[in-house]
Amino acid sequence: MARTAINSSATHVFEVLRLVARTDEPLGVSEISRRLGLPASTVYRALITLEESGYLARDRNMPRYILGQMPQLLNRGLVHRFKLHAASRPHLRVLAERTGETASLTVRLGWYGLRLAGIYGSHDIYHRDRLGEVTPLHANAAGLGILAFLSDAEREDYRAFAARQKLAGSWDADVAATQNAGFARTDLGAAVPVRNPAGEVLASIAISAPDNSSKRDWIEIRDALESEIAQAPASYDSPFAHIPADEIVLDLERTTG
Repeated sequence: MARTAINSSATHVFEVLRLVARTDEPLGVSEISRRLGLPASTVYRALITLEESGYLARDRNMPRYILGQMPQLLNRGLVHRFKLHAASRPHLRVLAERTGETASLTVRLGWYGLRLAGIYGSHDIYHRDRLGEVTPLHANAAGLGILAFLSDAEREDYRAFAARQKLAGSWDADVAATQNAGFARTDLGAAVPVRNPAGEVLASIAISAPDNSSKRDWIEIRDALESEIAQAPASYDSPFAHIPADEIVLDLERTTG
């Protein structure tokens, strides 16, 4: 019975952490209690545990909570496991300087896209994408820039995965348009695939608000990064490539599409 109580308490701690991480505004005890259906005393104990361990912090010393430093450190540790993180940044910086738009690199993580690196452009006042953000491959231009260039069999596997996970969205038309154009394009940006010498898609380079004049720039930058990858292809493999894509299941909100 004691083991059950410990597991229940741990579960509540993680429920509170996930809720705060998914919410844009700081949350207090009453709001968290209402949203999770947990007693205020349980929420309070979870918040104290998370604050003391650095996972949450008080917003402006008020009794409302935001993410603390620990998730940022874990996030940083994750992205630095990919060699593409460091390799891509000089290329993204050149692209952002040339176009004035935010340039980013998204890598494949199973059936998801992980935003691994980004350089803000001078034209951007606000860009909502964050380092370490993970989305299903069909959810945005960066993911489509990967999904459209997988094999037919892999895309069918992705379709089955998305159905099992109840991921919203229809992407057949977007995939076809991406394949025809050679790059993905949505209202929020465009992305080109990044491949290794074997033709396997490792990532995509995305740019916000592209125009026709910038296309040559982001294709040129992509080619430069691929040339760098070609010098030592194995070292650029994902550190999670040994895990079957179906076994990487993340608890994302079901609102992407």
